[in-house]
Amino acid sequence: MPDMQETIKQMQDTLTVVVGIQARQAELIKGHGEWLQEHDRAMARHDKEMAEARAAGRETDKRIAELVSAIGELIRQRG
Repeated sequence: MPDMQETIKQMQDTLTVVVGIQARQAELIKGHGEWLQEHDRAMARHDKEMAEARAAGRETDKRIAELVSAIGELIRQRG
């Protein structure tokens, strides 16, 4: 029965490899999930910062427009 024993040994070896592959895959999936969560947090921070920058830009645009208007009015009054 050495053929049967060899078959059993091969099956045990195969099972050991499959269990190792599954453990590695579970590790990779967990790592990817953690990376994805951090990525989502970073994107949320980026979106917030960009919205704040756009708001600050609009405020600056408003101030520039008011300044240009005031200068134009001053020139008109003196002209």
